[in-house]
Amino acid sequence: MNQNHEEPLTRNRKNYFVGLLLISVGALFLIDKVNIADATDYWYLIPAVIACSGLIEIISSRQPDNIAKGCFNIILAFWLYASVEHLWGWTFRTSWPVILIAFGARSIIAGFLSARK
Repeated sequence: MNQNHEEPLTRNRKNYFVGLLLISVGALFLIDKVNIADATDYWYLIPAVIACSGLIEIISSRQPDNIAKGCFNIILAFWLYASVEHLWGWTFRTSWPVILIAFGARSIIAGFLSARK
C-alpha cells in the first residue's frame, strides 16, 4: 500500500502546479484550434516545463522516491530537448536507450536514498 507522507501544503502546491500546467496546455491547444497562434512555436517549452517540475519535486520533497522522480524528470526533459534539437545527432529513434538508463538510475537513486534513511 502506497502511503503519501507529504505535507498537505506541499501536496497542494504540486496540485496547483499540475492544474496550471494542464490549463496552459489546454489553452495552447485552443489558441491553435481557433487560429490565433501556431502551437508548434511553443513546443520547445515542454522540456523546460518538465525540468521545472522535476526541480520542484526535488526541492519540495522529503521522500527519497520523490527526489528520484524529480531527477528522472530532469533527465527526461534533457533527453526530449536533445532529441528535438538533434544535439549530438540524437533523435527519438536513436537515443531511446537513454530513457532506459535514466529509469534504471532513478531506481538505484531511490534505493540508495531509502537505505540511507
